[in-house]
Amino acid sequence: MESRSPFYAYKETRLDLDPSIQHSTVAIRLPQLGASTWSTSRTASKRSQILELPVAEDEDTFRQRHLATAASVYHRQYHRSPRSFLWRVLEGGKVLSIRVVDVSRDKNAPDSNLTLRFYFQNPIMPCGVAFSDSREHDVLSAFVMTDNYQLHTLSLRPDYFRKTSSTEGNVGDWCKSYLSPAFGFKKSHRLVALNSDEVMVSLIDGGLLKLVKKSGGDGLEWKEIHYNEGGWSDSFRNLVPFRRGNTIQYGKHTLEISSATSIASPATLLDGAPYAFTVSLDHRLRVWNLATGKIAYMGDLLNQEMDPNEAVKKVIDPSLSQLVKVYGGDESAVCVTYSPLGTGQFKFWNFIPKIDGSLEATDLFPHNALEPRAPTSDLWTMADFSVVVDSSGPNTFTLWTMWKNNTTYRIQTLEFASDTDSRTLRGAWADDWKAMATETLRETPVPTSYPGDSSDITDKYLEYILFPGKYTTATIETGLALYEHKSRGSKDSQRRSGSLPERLCSVIASSHSLGRTSDGNMDYDQLRLATEDQWRRFCRLLSELDKLRGEAQSLVIDPEGNMPWVILADGLTAIRECSKLEHIVHNPQTLSGDTELIALPLIAASEFRESFSDQFLHSCKAMLLGELFEDPSLTDPARILDFYNKCDFANQIGDEDYQSLVKNLGGGFKNITTEVCNVILDLLRVTKGSRPDAVHPLCEYGNKLIVKGVQEIVELHHNVCLDQLILLVLIEGEINHGEDGIKFETGAVFSQLLTILRTLELLRWLTSTRISVPLGKTDRSSSENEKSSKQPSPSRTVTVFEVLLHNIITLDLRKQAHEAMPPAVTEILLRICTPDGNYEQTTSLIQCLLLRFERPDLAMDLQRFTARDAYSVYIQGRTCLAYDNPQTAAVLFKKAAFGMSDPSPRIPMLKDSGSFLNEIERSCLNAGLPEYYSHIVSLYEKEKLFSFVIDFARLALQFVRASSEKPHHHHLRIEMHSRLFTAAVQTSRFDLAHSTLSLFTDHAIQRSSLRTLIMKMCETSYAIQLIQLPFIGLQDEVDEILAQKCQNIVDVTVGVPYHKILYAWRIKRNDFRGAAAISLERLQRLQQSGDGNRVTGDDGLETPITKQYVALINALSCVDPKQAWILCEEPVRKEVRKNGGQPKRKVVTLEDIRKDYQAELDRIAAIENNQFAFAPVDEMDVL
Repeated sequence: MESRSPFYAYKETRLDLDPSIQHSTVAIRLPQLGASTWSTSRTASKRSQILELPVAEDEDTFRQRHLATAASVYHRQYHRSPRSFLWRVLEGGKVLSIRVVDVSRDKNAPDSNLTLRFYFQNPIMPCGVAFSDSREHDVLSAFVMTDNYQLHTLSLRPDYFRKTSSTEGNVGDWCKSYLSPAFGFKKSHRLVALNSDEVMVSLIDGGLLKLVKKSGGDGLEWKEIHYNEGGWSDSFRNLVPFRRGNTIQYGKHTLEISSATSIASPATLLDGAPYAFTVSLDHRLRVWNLATGKIAYMGDLLNQEMDPNEAVKKVIDPSLSQLVKVYGGDESAVCVTYSPLGTGQFKFWNFIPKIDGSLEATDLFPHNALEPRAPTSDLWTMADFSVVVDSSGPNTFTLWTMWKNNTTYRIQTLEFASDTDSRTLRGAWADDWKAMATETLRETPVPTSYPGDSSDITDKYLEYILFPGKYTTATIETGLALYEHKSRGSKDSQRRSGSLPERLCSVIASSHSLGRTSDGNMDYDQLRLATEDQWRRFCRLLSELDKLRGEAQSLVIDPEGNMPWVILADGLTAIRECSKLEHIVHNPQTLSGDTELIALPLIAASEFRESFSDQFLHSCKAMLLGELFEDPSLTDPARILDFYNKCDFANQIGDEDYQSLVKNLGGGFKNITTEVCNVILDLLRVTKGSRPDAVHPLCEYGNKLIVKGVQEIVELHHNVCLDQLILLVLIEGEINHGEDGIKFETGAVFSQLLTILRTLELLRWLTSTRISVPLGKTDRSSSENEKSSKQPSPSRTVTVFEVLLHNIITLDLRKQAHEAMPPAVTEILLRICTPDGNYEQTTSLIQCLLLRFERPDLAMDLQRFTARDAYSVYIQGRTCLAYDNPQTAAVLFKKAAFGMSDPSPRIPMLKDSGSFLNEIERSCLNAGLPEYYSHIVSLYEKEKLFSFVIDFARLALQFVRASSEKPHHHHLRIEMHSRLFTAAVQTSRFDLAHSTLSLFTDHAIQRSSLRTLIMKMCETSYAIQLIQLPFIGLQDEVDEILAQKCQNIVDVTVGVPYHKILYAWRIKRNDFRGAAAISLERLQRLQQSGDGNRVTGDDGLETPITKQYVALINALSCVDPKQAWILCEEPVRKEVRKNGGQPKRKVVTLEDIRKDYQAELDRIAAIENNQFAFAPVDEMDVL
């Protein structure tokens, strides 16, 4: 029978398990059973360790460390945060990994980001992991049985998944081990948890063993209860080591065909009595009353009469464990069984308890063979199933099935009711199956290059490989190691240092070299082709590794929202409902009526675009980017024609491609109308509604779900928009203006498509760009608070999209239990991707967040998306300033000035700047031009860009009215004067500083600033300019400051020559006697120092002292001869100074100075002629 194509109603959203926070994996080694072992390993085995898994150098190691052999998700029933736990068996069964995979959490609950890896001494037996939730205590109970039949009970508290310090104590306090005496002569086959205090073990002899924790126990001591079909006598006979006929070999053990291979968990309560539903290898459903220890019901899985004399008996494969599921309880329960024999068949039972403790079974569909339809005609195996029972009215069942073919899996679902007649039911099981469409992102082709391509092929492949969610870090690292080993032919190659992108480029580049052409020139074309070939080989290697990760392990339905999840070997798959557009795209053969009219242009345009050459498609995309982000100067129809001409549609589209398009459109373009285009546009957007409050914000995997879903929707919508836009260009360029024109108004549709594409381009950037952000208080999951002084601040690496929508999106379904999660997720994704929708955020807010996290480079990438309003222009200026482009920032700040200073109304966006603007900055905006420019001054001053401080300080002062009576304007004027003066001093614009100084009204500030200006000018060799400045009203202060600096000088031969500067200052202002006084002071200090006699001239008579004599004589010569004198203090001799003597003051005339000058010249000349007198040093005379 030929398999029909299924109807795709659901969509796959695959999530990886890469943690967003580094050092979030905790390794815990569990010792063997025995008190001595626990005590001797107290320091080594009982402390948790932060684990970073080493790179897997080969495929086998990759499988061991990262691919689970068994995995599932357990959803707790009684406690909320955390609620969902992913468990995986790794490394040959010796490792059990448990992590939280909640989609959302309580608002004040911290995120649970830690992954616990439990290392066992012995491998875990198949189907040897079970979980249960305690009603009384917020504890997750994990039961693990290893192949030596030890039962480990792990009592895991929520803090274990939040703080590393919580597991650093004694492991023996929360991990207990138990070895049942029964396992000395019996072997187990399956393990399930009945509740937090009871587990059920299926034995290979056909019996069951229930282990019950002793009162108040923690798993160290158990009470054992055996259940056997024939009572204790049958149990005794099973001890006889002779093989009987009703057995089957499975692995190392021989199993009785009455052994239970599938047990429903947890236990089902009917009229207060617990029941265990089991399916045994002999194709029978056995229900045990656990209170009486008797079988409450036994029958064939398909409710068929069993012939005891039948030669060939029905036997189920012992490896199958998912054959029975039970739903409901109290008064009745629905049991769903699956028989894997033949083509497979389901049975739906309703069980009602009787007075004697047995059960009455009713076949809900007695005359129907419920055979599930395989996905295709290939060989598929039913691996798992689950049922959602809606008991609000007549029982409605939604059956979910998971099929496997090697590492490939498919999901199908069917909805039907219990009151359906047989004919309708058979039709539903034959034709009404709905399937899950695989993820489109995984089918993205590898990048290609072509002549004239401006993009580097290496950049293209890096973007392709490192795209968020494409490949895990472990997959890339292993692929890189395998590629390097194959390239070098050795497994001993040393791992390169550097970041992952750097190492990728280094390894790929080292696999080939730059050669030469036949004429001796460098062969860059050959290098480009060789590089592309090596990247393509590397991507094939990654693809093969990634296929291994996609093997399905189990199917689980989240009871809150009925969200189906497929647990993979290394990942998770969420199954959401398809949107209307996805229904059309994935089901082109099953459309009819009005839907077919909509689907024709969608499918035809898609196939038309796929026929384009890479070069032509690249030209169209490049032209589209210009249309999206450049201000148009033409009308919409003119823009379309310009698009048509510049991309050369006339020559690039062949006749065959055109004829194929016409055929796919139904024979012409008549069906493309405004109404059809409007319907297509409506499929790309949803009606704006109210956004729910973020009562339960998203967790890490909720963020991953939304990000991956948005990536998928954006890719689909972008392709549809591009297809329709190209079709519009063709219609406008060739059809509308031809003889058979359809006179279709393309301009309006073209404009709306561009609006949608702008939103999609922004979302594509947000969901593909990663950023590291510090952890918030509710996100901190490790003990970083205890070690904050030793370790850097923890951070998480996420997409910008996750940062933007943090605490905004919510998937809270607790208040509306009737709402299903699969359509709710799709609705939110569509709202996010809708222009002007509920979740659309302004580009300015995104830039604020990026600037807050010190990523101005990413904020600059968003410039093309920014709006033209004043606030957006202002944020662009902040971005350019942070990106070290102050010139452009100044232009933008001035452009936004009037809009950002207008006091009415205040810009609403100021309230939501992602905590980028502080309260002081907010108060300066929309408060007037002086306040706005003062704010810009503070920004530039913070960056020490003082030339811009001057410009904006002047603007601020320009708009402060002198007559303003506002108190804050007075303070603002003082502040701007101060900042203007400081900036002028820092930029050596001393004339501006001097003029600003005269505007100071506070004398203390003025004097302090004057001192700063004088010192700065003197220290930077601007003394000449200092002398020229008038300093009106401040000349005495300048003289005083310079004189004070002269007094503080110790050695006048080094440093700033303040004596000379003061001398020049006084000469400039005709204070010749004052100039002479400071010159005489410098002369005396030169005489006291040892450096004053150093000859500096060619004649041998010029020294610093003689030059100072000349300056002194010149100064006094300018004074009236009668006034040519100065009062000075005589230098104190050493012995007088020692005796506490005080210097004497005396009058020195011009004649005295000339005599001393002549004596100094004679002394120098005598020294030159070697004429010395032998006398005490202080009284030496020249002969």
